[in-house]
Amino acid sequence: MTAKLIGNKIKEYFSEIGMSQMDVAKVLDVQQAAVSNQLNGRPFGKNSAAKWNKAFGFRINWLLTGEGPMFDTNASQAREYDLEDHPELNHDDDIPVIPARLFRAPDINIYEYVMNSSSVEKLPPVPHFQKHELFATCPGDAMAPRICRGYLLALRKISRETTIINGEIYVVDTKSQGMFLRRLVDNGESLIFIAENQQDFPDFELPYSDIFNIFRVVGVLIPNI
Repeated sequence: MTAKLIGNKIKEYFSEIGMSQMDVAKVLDVQQAAVSNQLNGRPFGKNSAAKWNKAFGFRINWLLTGEGPMFDTNASQAREYDLEDHPELNHDDDIPVIPARLFRAPDINIYEYVMNSSSVEKLPPVPHFQKHELFATCPGDAMAPRICRGYLLALRKISRETTIINGEIYVVDTKSQGMFLRRLVDNGESLIFIAENQQDFPDFELPYSDIFNIFRVVGVLIPNI
């Protein structure tokens, strides 16, 4: 894989988790121009690869050659943050977590259950994510290798009346089959659910009448494994 393709993959990843180049530069403690150069095709050296590995979990060999998996399996992006340094969050509340066991729980409105339950685990908000309301633990590998079992997803509830659904990654709370993590395509009166892992998880379609809530995935945390 060329340096340009490696940079494009990293750009795509940061776009999905809601990090700007300025955010990346702050984490790395470098100028934004240095990040831009790296993402636009400047080859990684061993020192810069080690720095990006420590900050974000990208594998050093992948940054240098493009070979193998993109991330270390034991990497953690659930970094420690000083929330006092991020007044733009506009709240100090902890974010509730949807347990993986509640996926595939039919006839439960997950959003109402989580928001009204005192027993749900809470985590602090993550400043570099877009504004989010919930975390959810990924229960399986339908979206592997991009999102795997055990990853923590930051979710923001959307209105299907005002949001154009065009293939981004969402968590959908259904009445009949519980929750699904998939790419969604709007088919007018129904939603098409598309997995990254096509070999094990075929596409399917559900009518809007079967949908409780739709949450856009605005960030992904890779847990310590």
